[in-house]
Amino acid sequence: MVHVRDTRDRLDAGNATLSGSKFDDVNLSNSTFSNVNFSNSSFENVNMSGVSIDNANLTGMTLRGVKVEELFACYEASKG
Repeated sequence: MVHVRDTRDRLDAGNATLSGSKFDDVNLSNSTFSNVNFSNSSFENVNMSGVSIDNANLTGMTLRGVKVEELFACYEASKG
């Protein structure tokens, strides 16, 4: 296990398995995630302002307990 604490270093992780990792009180602003597996992860007390998610598998994803797939279905239906 690698501990990264009290640092302002930038990390460049590639072709790595970090499953089961814990991030607490971490600033990842202006970071880029590409080809990342977040399945079965949870995000609590996070600042997601200005976040863009494109080309993502959202199967089973929920926001505040609401399935994202249902949110998109309602949105599409409201557009007519």
